[in-house]
Amino acid sequence: MNLNSNHWRKKAVSFALGGVILSSMLTMGFNTVMSKEVSLIVDGKAQKVVTYTETVADFLDNEGIVLDDQDVVEPSLDTLITDDMDIIIKAPKSYKITDGTSQYIASAIGDTVGEVIANIGIHLNPYDVVTPKVTAPAKPNQPIVIERVRKEAFEQTVAIAYETQSRDNPEMYQGESKVIQQGQEGVRREQVQNTYVNNVLVSIDVLASAVEQEPVTHVVENGTKEKPKTVAPNGVNAKRVIVMQATAYDPSAGSKTAMGTRARVGAVAVDPRVIPLGTKLYIESMDGFPTYGYAVAEDTGGAIKGNRIDLFYGSHAEAIRFGRRNVKVYVLE
Repeated sequence: MNLNSNHWRKKAVSFALGGVILSSMLTMGFNTVMSKEVSLIVDGKAQKVVTYTETVADFLDNEGIVLDDQDVVEPSLDTLITDDMDIIIKAPKSYKITDGTSQYIASAIGDTVGEVIANIGIHLNPYDVVTPKVTAPAKPNQPIVIERVRKEAFEQTVAIAYETQSRDNPEMYQGESKVIQQGQEGVRREQVQNTYVNNVLVSIDVLASAVEQEPVTHVVENGTKEKPKTVAPNGVNAKRVIVMQATAYDPSAGSKTAMGTRARVGAVAVDPRVIPLGTKLYIESMDGFPTYGYAVAEDTGGAIKGNRIDLFYGSHAEAIRFGRRNVKVYVLE
């Protein structure tokens, strides 16, 4: 019995020692299998961490990491941890934003300027220009300028000016002209694009152009033949001759002319728009009445307008005798 007791006692001790050794071996193996090494990256700075936690949330809690409301964790908190995983924590940074005509400071997360803009919630249109470029690295407190570019396309018609062509005509007198062909504007249709930057027009570009109607040249013939000189009855050369309706006035109208000279025979009243004051004249009768002769345009009259002339006579009787009649007025050189 004693032998048998000793035998079982030895058996029990051996069994217990074996259990302890097996348990230690299992524990060591289990712990080795369950540990994972991850890279913890905070604001771009990385460190290796060995963890036994299951999810990203468990890992942060185990490491005592408390997130702010705007912090971003990649991957998500419920992601299961695997060996060699990167756990990235990003905190928002401040940026000076100029968006068109608006300026403000905003906080956002992003590695590039484009990511920062997207995280702020700014929508870019196809033609907008961003400085720095959207692919450039984002730097805290970096000014980011967005120029809002808008393009408007439209169609318009434009007049094409016609050319004027002059020809000499030896059969016409100098100073005379005649239109041979009436000029006409052409028509050009254009595709135009206006470019606005921050609602300010910066360029007008013609994208396409087509002539719908060619212009017609304006053709004029000008006389080259020398005019025969007009000669007054006394043989003096005249610039021109005008048929005018003449009346007469006398000293009762006043002793001074409009030019301040003495009213006298040979001082006549005219419309200065037709014959400038001071012009030398020769006045010829057309109906047999005695010719008035030399005169100077020195006076004016309220009723003397256009091709009218008023001749001064020395007496009221002479003026009444002259009455009203047509005369040839030679404008002397």
